[in-house]
Amino acid sequence: MENTITTLKRKVLAKADLCVGCELCAAACSITHFGVNNPRLSGITIRRDLFQRYEIQFICRHCDEPKCVDACIMGNIKKDPETGIVHHCLEDCVACWSCLMACPFDSLSRAVVDGRPVVVRCDLCPDREIPACVVVCPTEALVVVAE
Repeated sequence: MENTITTLKRKVLAKADLCVGCELCAAACSITHFGVNNPRLSGITIRRDLFQRYEIQFICRHCDEPKCVDACIMGNIKKDPETGIVHHCLEDCVACWSCLMACPFDSLSRAVVDGRPVVVRCDLCPDREIPACVVVCPTEALVVVAE
């Protein structure tokens, strides 16, 4: 039997109007992937505008034609044709930041992992039925949508 968790085409939809800026999603992501609560290691970023009083989530959209794939000088970023998930390997990242500059949604982040600068992004928690960020979101500002 196939693993439906990784073969189902899905995305995390961010609803900015429901976000309260608690950053539980970023904590859940960094703990799930790196074992520490560090928003800089998260595949989701929360930005605030304190003057206009809003929060907005930036998370990889796993685009149909991701510009980051073409921009990666190492060929490290690939899109899985079955799942639609855009993958990259942290160990092979040379921190050139080409993918960051190419992303039209500002959904990738710089981080330092094991003393090396790398790019981090949402990978939709392939080992989980529901991504960690969606599970912990108290306002349902993050939801999984199937394509």
